[in-house]
Amino acid sequence: MRSDCQFHNFRQIRHYCRLRFRLYIQRYIAFARLRGYNSFNDWPYHRRGFIECWAQPGFHRFWQIWNPGISYFVYRLYLKLGGNKNWIFATLLAFEINGLIHSALFYLLSGQWSFVIPVCFLLFGVLTVLNKSQESLLQQNRWPWLINTILNIALVIISFDISFRINDLIYRYY
Repeated sequence: MRSDCQFHNFRQIRHYCRLRFRLYIQRYIAFARLRGYNSFNDWPYHRRGFIECWAQPGFHRFWQIWNPGISYFVYRLYLKLGGNKNWIFATLLAFEINGLIHSALFYLLSGQWSFVIPVCFLLFGVLTVLNKSQESLLQQNRWPWLINTILNIALVIISFDISFRINDLIYRYY
């Protein structure tokens, strides 16, 4: 055993893990409140995270609201990758890592690897970067909520369609 180990017994490890978990939960609640979530594990929480998110003005804003549990993980990953200093690289890499994790989970459940999710998440990342960089030009916060909803849904569907086509091409020729 290493001499610089900070834990000397199981109780210390358990105590440390509980403190880290509490800190994680506190940070998650603060993160969620900044995005408009005032309650958790009830209908308003789920309505905002899975229904109201579609009407957000901009694809990048959609992803900030969508699925708050996963978006917090992706946000923490984004910060670790450079965050606001190198936001384009951090955004693209965070989306791609998230896509690879989703695909790995699919592989574990099905036993089949698919490129659909990693390609789709890469497209989500590209569209997010493009939309965020054009935010002041597009001014989507002035658009009707229905137009924003249709646009966000269309971008998700188009990304999946392109991803399925690329996946088919990969498996057809390799």
